[in-house]
Amino acid sequence: FLRRSCRNRRTGWRNVPSDTVNSHQDQALSSTVFLLRSFGPTAFLLKEDGETANFKVCLGERHTCTCPTFAREQQPCKHICWLLLRKFRLPREHQYAFQPGLSERQLLEVLQGSHQAKTSAAGTPHQSLPGQETGVICRKEIQNQDVCPICLEGLLQKKQPVCYCRYGCGNSVHISCMKVWADHQGLSVGQEMLRCPLCRESFSSLQLLQEQAKNAARLFTAAERERADRHLGAVCCSCRAGPVTGTCYRCSLCSSLYLCETCVKKGSHSQHPLASRTTRKEEWTPVTEGSTLDPEPRDGSAPAEPPADFVLERVPVAKVRRGSRLLDEGMQCRICLRGFGQGQQLRTLPCQHKFHMDCVDQILLRSRSCPLDGYIIYCQRPTDRKKSSPEVTSLQHQEDDLKHLFVPGTALLAQSTKPSPARHAPNS
Repeated sequence: FLRRSCRNRRTGWRNVPSDTVNSHQDQALSSTVFLLRSFGPTAFLLKEDGETANFKVCLGERHTCTCPTFAREQQPCKHICWLLLRKFRLPREHQYAFQPGLSERQLLEVLQGSHQAKTSAAGTPHQSLPGQETGVICRKEIQNQDVCPICLEGLLQKKQPVCYCRYGCGNSVHISCMKVWADHQGLSVGQEMLRCPLCRESFSSLQLLQEQAKNAARLFTAAERERADRHLGAVCCSCRAGPVTGTCYRCSLCSSLYLCETCVKKGSHSQHPLASRTTRKEEWTPVTEGSTLDPEPRDGSAPAEPPADFVLERVPVAKVRRGSRLLDEGMQCRICLRGFGQGQQLRTLPCQHKFHMDCVDQILLRSRSCPLDGYIIYCQRPTDRKKSSPEVTSLQHQEDDLKHLFVPGTALLAQSTKPSPARHAPNS
């Protein structure tokens, strides 16, 4: 016990993370890292997305990593932080998450997951697939807490196409991660079988994985590759420039009305408070009080918001027919991560993403934008407001009703559109 205490003192126990480790934790949570191999319970081979080099990380009384950052700083790098935060699910504020090393007892607690809330170990049912191949098991239903065993990111949260272990455990893995795993195993012949990173049983053939990766690539559209500061689908209601680039503003009362920064500075739509965001994936934040961009509301009412079903009417519905390419291996809805079935109804958004109608409808009713790239489905323009305003519609109905009324001395005047000629005027 005394010897362990001395070792812990040598590594330097910390009560709060340093700024450097805090920065590495941020990098770890925002990076995609692949777990390629495990050398026992505390040693791992990692590879970062977009990098060619692999790094070996060992957890112990002194954490080590073979990356240049750790060799230079001798502090937990982003690969060590990634293992602790992603692999072992330590909260970043947990004391074990930012230490330069851990004792045997502390490592055992991390390996056993004693810091995590205990959940029921009841098995989940497997998803039955039509036309199941002989010898192939059904896929397990994906739950909210399920993660990819290679990148350790949530499957339903990341919304990337998945494949599953067909001859072993039935668990799902990102297709892109499984391709990295296959490249690391050095397989070249298409009929060779891949090993599951979880159960180590036969996963699928390399040929099938390559077919799934080729088909899944069609699920990614050009809108996902657009710059994050281009607010796709948002058209400025003042200058009508679109899509709005840079800081985008939205009226807090008529939430389908968007403005660019230039028009806001000119005072456009200054009668209502505004909210802003810089990138498509950010949340809308109210403009700070006292700013020149947040004037006090003046007289005037908010333009009427269209009903929720009005947005769904603008997104076409189609039915999956026999022979459709959506039935190919790897093609799937990127919300529920299930394949498309013959006869199912789907919606195609303006950004060309396709989803099950049941999956995307509730999202469109809440946010009115694509859940993958943030493309705004409905943007209110001046002409739209005139057409969709119930006040204007009711006035039109009132005028139509008045035309059918007969009031002495007024109905005849209303019907006559041309001035009557003078009594003694000559005919021309």
